[in-house]
Amino acid sequence: MLQKATSQTDATTVRRRWFALLLRDRFACAAALLLLLVALSAVLGPLLAGDLATRQNLRDPGRPPFSLDHGWAFVLGSDSLGRPVAARLLAAAGTTLSVAVPAVLCSLVIGSVWGMWAGYHGGWRESVSLRVADVILSFPSLLLAVVVLYVFSPSAASIVLVLAVARIPVYLRTARAEAAELRSRLFMDAARTFGTGSWAAIRRHVAPSVLPTLLTVAALDFCFVMLAESSLSFLGIGIQPPDVSWGLMVAQGRQELQSAWWIALFPGLAIVVTTVSATVLASWARLTTDPGQRWREGLGRRSRRPRTAGRGGVGVGVGKDAVAGDAAGVLVVDGLSVDVHTPAGPVSVVRGVSFAVRSGETLALLGESGCGKSMTAHAVAGLLDPVAEVVGGQVRLDGEDLLGLAARARRRLAGPGLAMVFQDALSALNPVHTVGAQLAEPFRIHEGMSRRAARARAVELMERVGIPEARSRADAYPHQFSGGMRQRLLIAMAVALRPKVLIADEPTTALDVTVQAQIMDLLGELRGEQRTALVLITHDLGLAAEHADRVAVMYAGTVVETGPVAEVFARPHHPYTRGLLDSVPAEQHQGSRLTSIPGSPPDPAEVPAGCAFRTRCPLARERCVTHLPVLTGTGTGRAAACHFGKELADA
Repeated sequence: MLQKATSQTDATTVRRRWFALLLRDRFACAAALLLLLVALSAVLGPLLAGDLATRQNLRDPGRPPFSLDHGWAFVLGSDSLGRPVAARLLAAAGTTLSVAVPAVLCSLVIGSVWGMWAGYHGGWRESVSLRVADVILSFPSLLLAVVVLYVFSPSAASIVLVLAVARIPVYLRTARAEAAELRSRLFMDAARTFGTGSWAAIRRHVAPSVLPTLLTVAALDFCFVMLAESSLSFLGIGIQPPDVSWGLMVAQGRQELQSAWWIALFPGLAIVVTTVSATVLASWARLTTDPGQRWREGLGRRSRRPRTAGRGGVGVGVGKDAVAGDAAGVLVVDGLSVDVHTPAGPVSVVRGVSFAVRSGETLALLGESGCGKSMTAHAVAGLLDPVAEVVGGQVRLDGEDLLGLAARARRRLAGPGLAMVFQDALSALNPVHTVGAQLAEPFRIHEGMSRRAARARAVELMERVGIPEARSRADAYPHQFSGGMRQRLLIAMAVALRPKVLIADEPTTALDVTVQAQIMDLLGELRGEQRTALVLITHDLGLAAEHADRVAVMYAGTVVETGPVAEVFARPHHPYTRGLLDSVPAEQHQGSRLTSIPGSPPDPAEVPAGCAFRTRCPLARERCVTHLPVLTGTGTGRAAACHFGKELADA
């Protein structure tokens, strides 16, 4: 009961803040009042005017405005048939809005859903949808309406139908463009890692981001549809007498502009004022519904207490001896190959990668930028872009090949089976949702919890990862947290369902040294508590030496050496690993030039034949040009892909 009362109080507070913001913007407030007046006129007009809008009085036509001698209905004068203009304006408001509102709503709902679906999935769905939109847009909306209404009998229903169909492509293209841009964001990948389905992802992550833009488009489209209806009625193929609309009133008064100007002036003013008010209010609504702007406007919740430092401390990890008895890896990657489709043909970016990681163990993937570490991780997690494709190999989670599973089965394992922590926490968190709502989402998807229970679990997670004042800050947005706190939130989301395997893609990038240590200690604590297998992708050899149990070194899309981290770093069996270690600054390098690996990694489309590292290798010989080295055992738990690795090991 207390939580329910709190929720109601929060909703009331938000409404009050919106109302306060509206009052602070004079133009938006005036626009809202005018639109409210139009809406009330449309609803109450028939009750107030009765049959005055259609009752003729030929004995006293063309009565001038601004006189109350004959009652309120004649305050704006009467037309050539003695009908009061004010009463007709009220009746016309209902007719005009009964055309504009349904037409806009139908085109908005159909076009937006269609566009978000096409943009989210891409591929043939996107291409077919855009071609359909192009065909409809090839016919000007107003011209299409004129042709259709000329062929069929004009009516309000016909106008709604033809204008709704003609405007669907506007929303389709807008929503498609926004969804296509969002589908490559890290927070969409993060949602997919814990099993969010396509429609759930569209509803929870795409729609809130697209909504402000669509509202603005809908407001402008409302103006267009209202003007289109008025134009059609003006031409005589829209609303037909005895019904009345603002456009029909302008058409009937155009012939008497010299003698009775008020007959056309007042409905024309009604059209202009309504369209301008809708545009002004839509612009205001777009700013206030954009979470990136809320902190400026005071709408978002603000913490009234000063932030405190995150919880640090030394984590309790799992020792190497504790996992030595595990015979089989919980995650086994065997011969994984990934191609990227380009205009010049497919390019191999991951070539036969193999490694395994046991429960409670940390495996570090090392290598220069562009060597295929992140592409391998995305392939394992099922997050490859549409242009990339797995062309070979297996990814087994507890003996089950993930690559052979259907999409629905794969989503069931995303979260409790495999989760991922991304390197850019700000991009991986959805900016239009509170952090509490995002942390609660895995529980609602996989465990079917209510919104309230899921939020409670989210607060517990925030407390567990060291977020101070978790209960109050669950209603904050990602931009209101520091970089280290955002990374903690991302880790909390990843471990929410206690995954068997956690992939951390450079989780300490752009963080200072102190925060890096705190994040790695946190990962170590969670790994120890949940017995999670951790795959750590990093450039930092020191980080790998301190926190990893084993290491896999990658070059040009393949693993060139693997083994226990202490042994590999002490005595590498591959010249590339030796080069990486020698390039790390150390005390003995003081005052001398640092050692570096000559050249740069090869372009994936131009990997040299034989050994890919031979153009940079100090041990390269003729055999390296003609024969591809295979990853073979070089000791207990160790392997290297080098023809002359034994020489390096014995040196």
